[in-house]
Amino acid sequence: MTSTIAGDHSGGFTSRPVNRRNALAATFGGGLALSSLARSAGAGAGAASGVRILHSPEQLGSSYDDIIVGAGSSGCVMAHRLALAGRRVLLIEAGGEAKLAAVRDPQEWPKLQGTELDWRYLTTPQPGLGGRIIRCPRGKVVGGSSTINALAYQRGHPAAYDRWPMGWRAADLLPYFKRAETFSGGGSAWRGGSGPLHVLSLADVTDRNPMASAFVKASQDLGYPMSSDIGGEVTTGVGWNQLSIKDGARHDAATAYLGSLESVTVDLLVDTDVLGLAIEGGRCIGVRLAERIVRAASEVLLCAGAIDSPRLLMLSGIGPADQLRSFGIPVAVDLPDVGRHLEDHPLVAGVAYAARREVPRSHYNHADAVLYVPRSDPNDSPEHLVMCLSLPFVLPSVGPLPPPAYVLVSCLMRPRSRGSVKLASGDPRAPALIDPNYLSEPADMDLLVEGVSLAREIGAGAAFADWRAREVYPGPEAKTADDIRKFILRATDSFHHPVGTCRIGAVVDESLRVKGVAGLRVIDASLFPGIPQAMTNAAAIAVAEKASDLVLAG
Repeated sequence: MTSTIAGDHSGGFTSRPVNRRNALAATFGGGLALSSLARSAGAGAGAASGVRILHSPEQLGSSYDDIIVGAGSSGCVMAHRLALAGRRVLLIEAGGEAKLAAVRDPQEWPKLQGTELDWRYLTTPQPGLGGRIIRCPRGKVVGGSSTINALAYQRGHPAAYDRWPMGWRAADLLPYFKRAETFSGGGSAWRGGSGPLHVLSLADVTDRNPMASAFVKASQDLGYPMSSDIGGEVTTGVGWNQLSIKDGARHDAATAYLGSLESVTVDLLVDTDVLGLAIEGGRCIGVRLAERIVRAASEVLLCAGAIDSPRLLMLSGIGPADQLRSFGIPVAVDLPDVGRHLEDHPLVAGVAYAARREVPRSHYNHADAVLYVPRSDPNDSPEHLVMCLSLPFVLPSVGPLPPPAYVLVSCLMRPRSRGSVKLASGDPRAPALIDPNYLSEPADMDLLVEGVSLAREIGAGAAFADWRAREVYPGPEAKTADDIRKFILRATDSFHHPVGTCRIGAVVDESLRVKGVAGLRVIDASLFPGIPQAMTNAAAIAVAEKASDLVLAG
């Protein structure tokens, strides 16, 4: 099994094991196919009449208030909220409907990456990883990456958001996290009970994987406390995973937000590339398709994600002037930070064990339990995430891992390295140059050594004795920090959480308007001014929920 998992803080650290006393103190302190949900233009109404699927620009309506570019997580939220408020909404998606059976089944998510539902982007060669090229899956489908990811839905530690600008901090976003969700444990001060998106905590099920139970016990044996709700008040420690699942099926943004529209109408134009934004007199008046411009009476909302939102801005003359001129693109607004400050979570795949017997298959996403570990400060967000995967999951660059096997995957939650997204050419259909610049900051390597050491310590625990035959990777010969560093160079991959390329304060203002251009906002993970210390889908949805209020306020 070789599928990867799915999607500005500096500091000098020397390589050393996690200080467990400090870490413990900190821990204690701290889709269904859319065809079943919508109707095509000219066809009879389906189960929900609120979405009209268009397959050609010739089917477009006469006018729209708002045009949303990208039907991923943020775009689906925006379409839902604006349509409910009575706006005439056009939602444009380069991909089509999610028709693969594997989309529905949470266990089958590894089969989705690399399919026609994925843009199948690649990074540039990464010097920090010995020149390796890393895959960068992004959803090319209605629902976006929420339709092909590993379903994890966690908001993360509030301290991460408290490093964002005023108005976007943890207390500001909490009402929107709650508004978005229906939590399996019910509504509370921390959780929503009646939102469009269903979130299942594996604390609320009885068929968790026994391998995950061993992981929880091993973590507790090291002194890490159990969080009853890893996405609620206590977001550090060991806990059961939380996933976007309803009635046993993936509940992606398209199913949750578009599928719940009934009496209002969103026009959803599928399989259509937006080639650029139409800018006239300092205002974005609409979007450029292959043969026409489609105008927006109010605003264009760019929800294409951390890779393609900056790409479309730059193709439209909004970005670093020198780069734009080099491709013959007329400069509309010189915004040097467009495409800069790319952040992503690196992970190490992984600390692998041969099992004594067959490992039961997960009923969910193969990572039923997780451990979040702060480094020292009890009020700060975690540096490390360790996940227990009941699959033989390692990179080909690491080596073979025949079943039965299981893997502990360590992830760096606060990377110091920053990368970029740049144009490869002036061709509007050419993919961007994606350079995450992994491990360019030495602190990231030191922290990954800590994370791998922590995963090995958990894996060597007595709780795994009935499962563990032997450690395969990095293997018993890896005894020193230098040995682990060599392993990390082969085993590091992306967690597929790109953010930050159109940051609040640098590219957009605090109302998410693009600086220097009227009628244009960016609403997706590209605007994050810092990466959340968790999987990023929940944050993207909460930000879009808040953004919808800003757009409706004018």
